[in-house]
Amino acid sequence: MCRILFARGPGEKIGSLTEAFRKSAENDPYRARRSGKRQHADGWGYVLLRNGVVYHYRSSKAVFEDGEGFSKLLGLLEGGEEAVLLAHARASSQGSLGLFNVQPFAFSTRRGFSFWFLHNGDLDKEKVIELAGFDENDLREVSDSYVFSAYLCRALERPEREELLRHYSRGVSLTRTTFNTATLFLLPDGSWKAFVTAYMTEEYWENPLHRDYARLIELDGEVFAVASSTLELYHRADWKTISNGSTYLIDADKVERLSPGW
Repeated sequence: MCRILFARGPGEKIGSLTEAFRKSAENDPYRARRSGKRQHADGWGYVLLRNGVVYHYRSSKAVFEDGEGFSKLLGLLEGGEEAVLLAHARASSQGSLGLFNVQPFAFSTRRGFSFWFLHNGDLDKEKVIELAGFDENDLREVSDSYVFSAYLCRALERPEREELLRHYSRGVSLTRTTFNTATLFLLPDGSWKAFVTAYMTEEYWENPLHRDYARLIELDGEVFAVASSTLELYHRADWKTISNGSTYLIDADKVERLSPGW
């Protein structure tokens, strides 16, 4: 399991959320209650879209041990200009350790759009490989998250509501624990949109220790953010727990909350 953050708003306001993200990866009481482990130390990364520039960074270092990389991100967030950020701190469950499986993953599709994808949870990797028509021998060391994002690159025709719900619902059906995701799409006209999912299996939801650890939380104000639960311990704000099965379609002007009934 991992810690994730999606945020849209003034860069300087997102900076404090980013600090909370780093702290949540270094000391996660919710994870400790569940497994005895406190850290998400298997690499971290982000994609930041601001002022017509995309910054994509991945490191095999833990975010709380990567002072240079983290300081650069804070510097990029200075000032009041609007920004969109996806950030991910990995605690590996499937796939090899090392830089390759650090998220967010980046893909450019044959249908004329690019995207960055991150995922918190566990999928049935073999079934995702089967769904996508991939060769399992090519993907032995990659994570389930990588395989699903590669599936999206092959199968997703356009980042529109019905198409997104159709393909991400297949991820839901193959979920072992959680399917918490954030995807940032970049379109040929320079515009962007994001799609966020918050889902855990019924077994996970009914267990308080799993639920506290795996749930996502929402902050809606000058900054709109969706984050892993631990951030509420390090950034005091009017966070709300997101209902299981929720999805969001987000662009520069609005946030659309969807209830697909997963």
